[in-house]
Parts: sequence; C-alpha cells; structure tokens
Amino acid sequence: MNLRRVSGKEEPIPLEEVVLLPMQRFIWLLSLLPIQSWATDSTRATSSPSGKALYAGLERLSEELPRVWWDRQWVNACRPKDIRSIIAPVRIRLEDSMQGFHFVVPVKGRVASGFGYRRGWQFHFGIDVELRTGDTVVAAMDGEVRLAGYDRGGYGYFCVIAHPNGLETVYGHFSRLLVEKEQLVKAGDPIGLGGSTGYSTGPHLHFEVRFMGEPIDVSSLLDFENGVLLERELQISAESFAHLERIRSIVYHTVRSGESLYSISRRYGISIKYLAALNGLSPQSILRPGQRLRVR
Repeated sequence: MNLRRVSGKEEPIPLEEVVLLPMQRFIWLLSLLPIQSWATDSTRATSSPSGKALYAGLERLSEELPRVWWDRQWVNACRPKDIRSIIAPVRIRLEDSMQGFHFVVPVKGRVASGFGYRRGWQFHFGIDVELRTGDTVVAAMDGEVRLAGYDRGGYGYFCVIAHPNGLETVYGHFSRLLVEKEQLVKAGDPIGLGGSTGYSTGPHLHFEVRFMGEPIDVSSLLDFENGVLLERELQISAESFAHLERIRSIVYHTVRSGESLYSISRRYGISIKYLAALNGLSPQSILRPGQRLRVR
C-alpha cells in the first residue's frame, strides 16, 4: 500500500493519485516531444538533444508508474464483484482542450448494432460500426495499450487502451494490429485496420468504453456517422450499470439427452414460443445434448 504522512500521521494515497496522476504527467511529457509520432517512432523523437532529454525523462517516469492494476493478459481482469454497490456518482472528462486532452471518434460509419440486448436475448456490451476491410481505426484518447493480440472466441485481433481519465476503450475485429502492449498512443493515432476477425458476420469495429472494467453505454455521446463527440463529459453512477442486475438474473438450462423445447418449457412454466424466441430458435428446432438455453 502507498502511504503519505499528513499532520504527523500516515494515511493511504487514493488510487487516482497513485496511478492516474503519474499517467497524466506521462502523457503531458509525451506531448512536449518535438513530433506527434513519438509513440510509433522513437528514433526520430530522440534525434535532437532536447528530444533525448525528454525521452530519458519519460523512461524514468515510466519505470516509476505503478502497473499492478494493469493486467496484461485478460480483457476482463479488473471487474469488481458488484460495481453498483461501491460506485459514487462521478464525472469524467472525455475532452479537455485546455489540458491538451482530446477525443477522436475511432472510425466514421453507420452503427450496425448498439449497446444492449440484441434479438431480445443476447446482450451486446459495445457499439458495432460498419467499415471496409483495411479502413484505419484510431485511438479515441491518449493512453497506453494495456493489451493487444488475438482473441479466438470473440474479438479477433483487438486491443485495450487505458486512459489517464480512468476509462478504458476496447477495439475488436481488426484485420491487422498496428500497436503492441505498453505502447503509448495519442488520440487519433492509428491502432489497427478494420476487418472481420473473431466472432463476426462482416467487417465492422466493435467499440467499448469501460469504467473499472465494466462496459458502459456511450451511444448518446458519440455521432459515429459524422465523427463527432456530442458531450465532453461522461456522467457515471450506479444507474450506468443497471443492465448488470438484469443480466445476472438470467437463468440458463443445459439440455439433456431426450429433452425438447416442449419438455423444457413445461418444466419452467413458459410457452414454447417464448422459449424459442428467447434463444433465437424456431418452435420446431431440434435440440442437442449440452446446448445451453436461456429460460428466464
């Protein structure tokens, strides 16, 4: 635990001062470099004496940054058990021109699928934006790439960027990654090329904004078709995570040999039509042993 002495007594240092403020200094120092492409080209950045001095300062500060909370292996590493019970209302700036902190819409395009339930039974934790394979996707805000790689089960080629304002952004289904773990990026820097890798039915960007590891709905803040940020502040409260209560109350049934939609619907006191619709099936669908069906 990090401690500081106040009036002769030791007290814990708040997390935001331990982690976020050093990261903000890091980004601020980064912005002083003579070129904007330092994150992807350190050779040019260190070509001048002033560049070398700044680069050395950045390296020293980087070594001091606490990273224990930045898991480098799992996308969902930081989720609390119940964020609704611990969070107080907070406002987070997405853009602050006076501080040189900007927000850039990752890619322009039509929203194909929003945040929330799809087909009445599948919850979608992000926003899907249509694009063409090979289109450039950029970082939404300044930050550090916490994770980058390939996810066979869902995201395909993806990356997760941690930002100094306490948010994380997730980008999925790239055809090609342009960044790697621990790389610093500025808002608007290319991070990947659009594609359809992973669990995908066509070329699109899957985009998430997360707070304390939990995805939140930012649909009302972004205009993807015109590439415009509509609100500079994101207000977060327990209501921002109201969808989690409904998701966690969902009940599933694992199909056993010989079971049918009829027998399962009778068991749970629901209609075949409701059970089929809840799982994207037709009332005549044949079930297989081991198949999971949502029944509540």
